[in-house]
Parts: sequence; structure tokens; C-alpha cells
Amino acid sequence: MRVAILGGGLAGTACAYMFKRHGLEPVLYEAAESLALAASGNSVGLYNPRFTAGRGPEQEFYAAAFFEALKLFESLPGIDWNPCGALHLVNDDKKAKRFPQTVQSWGWGEHEMRMLSAPEASEVAGVALAFPALYLARSGTVSPRKLCGAYAQGVEVHLNHPVADLSTIKADAIVLTGGMGLVKFPEAAHLPLKPVRGQITYIEASEESAKLRCTIGYGGYVTPLIDGVHCVGSTFQRWLDHSEIIGQDDLDNILKLHEHVHAFRGLHTVEGQRAAVRTTAPDNFPVVGALDAGRRIYVSTAHGSHGILSSLRAAQLLAQLLTGGQAGYAFSGELMGALSPGRFAN
Repeated sequence: MRVAILGGGLAGTACAYMFKRHGLEPVLYEAAESLALAASGNSVGLYNPRFTAGRGPEQEFYAAAFFEALKLFESLPGIDWNPCGALHLVNDDKKAKRFPQTVQSWGWGEHEMRMLSAPEASEVAGVALAFPALYLARSGTVSPRKLCGAYAQGVEVHLNHPVADLSTIKADAIVLTGGMGLVKFPEAAHLPLKPVRGQITYIEASEESAKLRCTIGYGGYVTPLIDGVHCVGSTFQRWLDHSEIIGQDDLDNILKLHEHVHAFRGLHTVEGQRAAVRTTAPDNFPVVGALDAGRRIYVSTAHGSHGILSSLRAAQLLAQLLTGGQAGYAFSGELMGALSPGRFAN
């Protein structure tokens, strides 16, 4: 089966990889001159599940996505994978309640996920921390841009190939991926997609900050040294839909870091930055499934800030649908309904 995939970011290239893996013939169409030029183009990305207090469709989706990603990243060379671990600071009352409930209800076991006191978190981090934390031992970082390239290896790719009308595509099935550009197609125009702008900042290191051994999340995030700099992010601006650099965003990223991780106080030198527009849905859950089952038109979008994980699991779901269940992935009916574009009907 020949499957046309529109969009060369994480969602599209993950589909190409999974479809090829399961005997389909993916063909990737990207309007730009190279893959991963938009929201998937960062050189550093954190992979963490979206935490929920209890079990349900979101927990099922992100937990499976996390472990599927770990298996896959281990086998893909050249993606700058670093399973360094992640600390998520308990820096407000909501997290103080939700994070322990996550640990209990998800049931991953202490070797994968556990609560740490501030001294224990400091020991893991390699720098002093003033907050307790939720610790994920195998979270970490990967290069989204390089991951897209790895996914697309051996796949037929057409760059500089914008598509205005789906009827011009010769394929047995079509998968629409990417961001806000999807709504230009009549088949996807009803989807209530929303843009969210994010800017990351690369900052200098100090002797103290260089001791950081894992990523730290606190409403923003900071990474250990990567190519001599720390990556700090990210703004989350629902009211903006452009990727121009804003100087104030760098300052905001740095000030939030100083507030939560004192080892970085005094570091202000910006070594670089990047802004991009991500896409979300009103319920903050991806949109994955059939847009038009009769015409075999599918979609994978609204991956927001968890796209490294969610795009992979979405690609597995679409592979399952396109192969008539032969791909071998398990999804509950409740989860498929929660992801379906049909949830926005009426």
C-alpha cells in the first residue's frame, strides 16, 4: 500500500518510519527545502510523558509512548540520545499533590519513577536543589532534528513540494501531519487547532553548572551541557503564532531558571536561541485517526510540547489502522476515541 504523508516534522517522519517498518510504502511530501524546519527543528529536545494523577487514556498513551521511544532510541544511531534522567521539581501545591499520585497510580516501580527529597534530588542532579522532585531515571534528551532525519532514512522524500489539493496526490491513503497548515485542507478545516509559540535559549556554563547530570523541569527546564552550552526553555505563548526571536523571552527563560536552580545564578550570557510554533488542541491531547475513512485520509497533529513521544505512538496507531490491525500495537477503544478527530464533531 502506497501512503502519502504530508509534512516532514516529527509527526510525518515518525509515520514514514513506522509505515515502512510494517510493510507499507510511505512517500513523504515536505513543502520546505529540508525536513524538520519548523517546530521539530530544535537541536535538543526533552522526552517526558505528560503526567496525570490517575490512570486513563492520557496515561495509557504517554506511558506506552515513553517505553516505545526508549526501545527505539537505543537502536537509532546519530540522534544524540542521552537517557540522563529527569527531575521534575515540586515547586507548587498542585505538583505536591499530583506527582505522588502519579507515582502510585502509574505503578512503574522505583527503578523508573519515584519521589525524592530535596537532598536526594540534589545528589541525583549534581547541583544543590531547594525542592523535592519526581524523578524519572530514563528520561533525557534527544535531537528532534536528527531524529527526523533518522526516521526518514530509506524513505522516498519530496522536498520543496507543497500540496494544495489532496486530489492531486496519487496514493492508496493520505496522512496529514504537522501544525497549523493542516487547516488549509477542507478535510481538516473543522479541527480546532491552536498555535503555541515557544522560544528556547542556549546559555553559557560555569564550573558549578557544568556539574548538572540530568534535566530539571520546573515550569521551564534546563539540560546538562550539550556542545558546551545549557539549553533553557521554553516560553509557552498561546497568543503568538510567529517564530521571530524575542529578546525578552531569553531574559524570562533565564530568570525562571535562576529562581529554581540556584547553581545557575549569575549566568546571563546568551549563546543562541530558537523559536517555533507548536500546535495543540483545546483538550491538550493529540489528534490522531481517520478524517475520512472512505477516502482513507488520516491525521496526526496537535502534539504540542510532548511531540517527541506522542508522534511516535501516533504513528504506531496509524500503522495499526492502515494494516488492518496487523502491526501488532495495542490501543484501547477509550484511547482511540480520545485521540480521534471525530471527538470534535458537533
